[in-house]
Amino acid sequence: MKFTIRKKLVCMDINNIKMVGIDQSIPIEIREKVSFNRDIADVLQELKNDGLDEIVILSTCHRSEVYFYSESIGLEEIKKFYVEHFKLEDDFKHYLYGISGIKVVEHIFRVACGLESMVVGEDQILGQVKDALNISQINKASGKILNKLFRDAITLGKKARTDTGIKNFSSSISHIAVKFIQDVFKDIKGKKAFVIGTGEMGEIAIKNLIAKGVNVCVSNRTHSRAQNLKEEIPEIDVVPYEDKYEQIAKSDIVISATNAPHYTVCYDRFINVYDGKRICMVDIALPRDIDPKIAEIDGVSLYTIDDLRKTAEENRKKRIDVIKDIEKMIFDKKAEFNDWFKTIKIEPYIKKVNIYSHNICDIEFERLVNKLEGATERDKENIRISLKRVADKMSNMMISHIKKDVLMNDDISFNEDRREENI
Repeated sequence: MKFTIRKKLVCMDINNIKMVGIDQSIPIEIREKVSFNRDIADVLQELKNDGLDEIVILSTCHRSEVYFYSESIGLEEIKKFYVEHFKLEDDFKHYLYGISGIKVVEHIFRVACGLESMVVGEDQILGQVKDALNISQINKASGKILNKLFRDAITLGKKARTDTGIKNFSSSISHIAVKFIQDVFKDIKGKKAFVIGTGEMGEIAIKNLIAKGVNVCVSNRTHSRAQNLKEEIPEIDVVPYEDKYEQIAKSDIVISATNAPHYTVCYDRFINVYDGKRICMVDIALPRDIDPKIAEIDGVSLYTIDDLRKTAEENRKKRIDVIKDIEKMIFDKKAEFNDWFKTIKIEPYIKKVNIYSHNICDIEFERLVNKLEGATERDKENIRISLKRVADKMSNMMISHIKKDVLMNDDISFNEDRREENI
């Protein structure tokens, strides 16, 4: 049986794995313009129709990234897609970064491990990476390569948090928001807080505020969700969503964390009920929940996710040794993925080897049992099992040598910069 491997390997190229996006390094007023919300399924279908082989979209409060595999479609085309989809000016493209190949592998591994988050090691991003893959799979947009890449990222993210102990002292944006508010007021015990939104971020903020002795009221557009949360956290008071402006005006602290695509707290509605008391408002949503004009009102301090950066950076400095350990894990996993990618090129040949060995096994079995007289069915089955074991061992040896040959002769250096700006 003849195998002609060498000249067919070139059709698979790891540089066809690509990513275009925007992250927390860009100001929030820019990020919120390219946030994929409820339309991800439609966008996945649109990109598939445009010819991308595989796509996963990761959209969070800190990043908006399109991961894709394509031989023919490049980074510039997806940058153009961002501009057209979100109806932006063409010069917006300079905010977008594009990377390809092993750099994409390293990037998503760092993202899943929490190293690219504002709050290093935070857990929410791991769930968001899982959700991104799940949505893509449901919509039949991802395939063998991105499924493997994202599953490896998720597995590594879990392992990094467990093995390095970062999960024991990691926090989230909601934790940082409460700490930030505490720094503003010095003492928040007994203060009145109002949290808008009962999703994961809102719930974390609520629990942290209660732990610090704050009186917490909660509101959610879907009232039943707020009522359900009260069953879990009886200390909270539930406020009807339509009464939120009156409640904001009575509060010392306001945290808004909804996933609405527009402002949920508008300047005109708020100014009509505001009586001049001091209020600290923290908007941890993206797109933003609270109209930025509210920051112009005397007595109101309004902060966004980006204002929490200094507190988050102090948090990162305390974890520098753990970060180095995680980066070593990422380097090893990156090499492992690269080896896997090289070997998928020869899967057709591996399949041929296995088929060939099984066919030989069947032929030899039939030839042998036809010569045996008085052999029981159990004897025949034992012979079949033995022949299969021999065939598997020989084919596995051949496959091992094929893989070794590919890995030794098709190497890629990892000593490149991770990101190429403005490609």
